[in-house]
Amino acid sequence: MGTSAPWRALEASESGPSEATRSRGRPSTSRLMLAAALVMAVGSLAVVAFVELRPGGQVEVVSGPDEPAASGAPASQAMVVVQVAGAVVRPGIYSLAAGSRVADAIKAAGGYSTDVDPRGAETKLNLAAKLQDAQAIVVPRRGDGASGSPGAGVSPVPSGPINLNTASAAELDTLPGVGPATAAKIIASREQRPFATVDELVTRKLVSASTLAKFRDKVAV
Repeated sequence: MGTSAPWRALEASESGPSEATRSRGRPSTSRLMLAAALVMAVGSLAVVAFVELRPGGQVEVVSGPDEPAASGAPASQAMVVVQVAGAVVRPGIYSLAAGSRVADAIKAAGGYSTDVDPRGAETKLNLAAKLQDAQAIVVPRRGDGASGSPGAGVSPVPSGPINLNTASAAELDTLPGVGPATAAKIIASREQRPFATVDELVTRKLVSASTLAKFRDKVAV
C-alpha cells in the first residue's frame, strides 16, 4: 500500500487536470446568462442613442387617448360677418366669432376715429349687444345730427340735394328705399373711393336701378 501511493499520484497527474480545475476553466450557465443580459442592455442603449441623435433632434409628442393632440387644429368656429361704418378708424366688413358684441366689431375696425360723436355713440349704440350676421354698425360722427337736442330720434329733412360723398347716415336714411343698412354700405363704399356720379350707386351694387329712380333728384355728388 505504501509503495503504490506514489504511482497513484503519478497516474493522477498524468491523467490531466482535476475535475475542479476543469470546472474553473469553462464558464458556468449563470455567467453565460449574465453576459447575454449585458449584450442586450448595450444593444438597447445603442438604439436609444440612435433615436436621440437622429437628424433634427426633434421629439414627436404623441397624445394619449384622453388628451388632445399637441398639434391638432382647433375645432371649426361659427362666424358672423358684419359691416362697420361711420366714425371708426378702418371702416369695412369684418368676420368675428359668433357671440361677439358690438364693441368687438368696433374694436376690430380700429376703434373710434377722431371725428366720432361721443354722445351720439353712447345713445345710439348698444356696445353690449350680440352681433347678428349681415349686421351694419354705423358709428355717428359729429354733425350727423343733434343727438342731444329735442326730437333727436326724428330723421332730419334735408333742404336740398344730399351729397353722397358728405351726407351723414341719418341724411341718407331719409331717402326713399334707403334704410340704415344701405346707408352704412354707401358710407363704407365712398370711404374706399368717392362717388363720381350718382349712377355708381347702381354699378357698385349698393341699390337697384328702381330704387335709385325714387330719389335720383334728391342726391348729388
